[in-house]
Amino acid sequence: MSAEIIAIVSVGIGLGALSTGLFAWLRTDMVKFEERLRADVKQLADRVGRLEYGQAKLEGLLEGLREAITRRTAS
Repeated sequence: MSAEIIAIVSVGIGLGALSTGLFAWLRTDMVKFEERLRADVKQLADRVGRLEYGQAKLEGLLEGLREAITRRTAS
């Protein structure tokens, strides 16, 4: 075989190994990112739930205050 053929085959093997390693690295990085994203979304959902609870509580208090001021029930 000539030196050019050996060089071309070597470069091909090197690029194949590099792309395989890069793919494996990206895959593990994406798995870690997905785990962090799931945790962040869960935390955000918990915070929204607490805000909804607080808002409902405030709405109830305002409704009671409105009834106390006007001395009639809201429809």
